[in-house]
This record gives sequence, structure tokens and C-alpha cells, in this order.
Amino acid sequence: MIRGGMAEAVRRHSGSHHHHRGENRDHHSGENRDRIQDQGQDHRSSSEVAAGGPATPAERSPAPDIVAPQPPPPRPLFSPTSLLVGDSSIRNIRFFNAITRCIPGATVPTILHDLPELLQSLPSTVRRVIVHVGTNDTARRQSEVTKQDFKNLFNLLESCGRSVFISGPLPTFSRGAERFSRLLGLNTWLQRSCSASNFYFIDNFNLFWNRPAFYHQDGLHPSTLGSSILAGNIQHTVHTSPTD
Repeated sequence: MIRGGMAEAVRRHSGSHHHHRGENRDHHSGENRDRIQDQGQDHRSSSEVAAGGPATPAERSPAPDIVAPQPPPPRPLFSPTSLLVGDSSIRNIRFFNAITRCIPGATVPTILHDLPELLQSLPSTVRRVIVHVGTNDTARRQSEVTKQDFKNLFNLLESCGRSVFISGPLPTFSRGAERFSRLLGLNTWLQRSCSASNFYFIDNFNLFWNRPAFYHQDGLHPSTLGSSILAGNIQHTVHTSPTD
């Protein structure tokens, strides 16, 4: 019995020893596999870092936008028949059948300088020339010089082969008696000179006299309402002239 018991104890001890050795082998094998996997991950991470990060699919550059060509502006329904040229008083005046050339700060010498080239560029349908200038000239306080400049302008206009309209100056509002007086004198002189040269004169002076609503705060340039009144007066004179 004792021998049998000892043999059984030895057998159990050997089995337990082999069992522990198997567990140890499995444990070490698992650690080795984990270590190999970690090394592989470290290796991939190093490769990715060296390459500038994880590989991503190549991005395609966006296709360039195709810009459709802009259509040309529509041709006017009516060919222009008039040219309106002058200082900033006509800045907001537009006629459906007129070419407007606003030259801010223009004086009579300015118009004399620009008008020859402008006349050459006009289409053959333009048969009237309307000039609005003179207000800035009165600021020089040289009435005789201004009159001579107008005479030179009239000589140029007489040879342009078109009907000529001179749009008279606007009176100033609350800018002193001297400036007002010079503009009134110029307006009167232009009326007589236009009659002598067979030009049409557009009288704006009486229409704007003492009408504050027709002016901006500077008392010099026409307001939106004033521009509308000025445009209507010019159109009325042009359309009721014998040339039409």
C-alpha cells in the first residue's frame, strides 16, 4: 500500500511538473509572439514616419473651371443722334439716343482741346452737338478771357457740320453774389452770341433760379431732381428745334 501510494504521488507530481512546464512554454511563446507583433508595429510606424505619415490615396487636383465667354453687350435699338459734352453738371444726364461725355472740372479750353478728336470718333448718325460748359470758367474772374475762349469754341463748332446747341450755365445757390452775377452775365452774353452764330441756346438760368431742391448741398451741382429737370429742358429744346 505504501509503495502504491508513493508511486501514485510520484506520478501526480510528474504530471503537475509537466503541466507547469507546458504552461510556461505557452506563456513564453505568447510573449514572444506579442514581442514580434510589437516589433512589426514599431517597424511599420517607423516606415510611416519616414514616409511622412500614413499612406493616403493620391489626391486629384480639381478640374479647372470652364468660364463661358461673355456675350457682347446688346446693340442699342436706336442709333445715337446727339452728342452731349460738358462739365460735371451733366454727370447724371442720359438720353436713350445720345452719347454723353462728362469731363469733371472742364472749362471752355478743356472742351476745345478734347472736342476735335471726339468729333472724329462720332458715328455718322450723330447730327447734333450739345455743349454745357462755362461755370468753372467764371471762377477765374476773367470775363473777357472766357468770352474769347467761347469765340474760339464757336469757330470750331461752326465747321463741325452738325446742329449746335449751347446749354447755358446754372445759377449758383447760396455761394455769394459775385459768382451769381458773373454767371448771369455769361448767360446773357451766350444768348446773344448763339443767335449771331445760328446756334441754339438752352436757357437753364431762370429754371434753376432760387430752387434749392434742384441742388446738392454745395449749391453748385444739380441734385437728382435737378439733373432730371436739366435733362428735360435740354431734351425739350432739342426736340422742338427746327432741325427736327
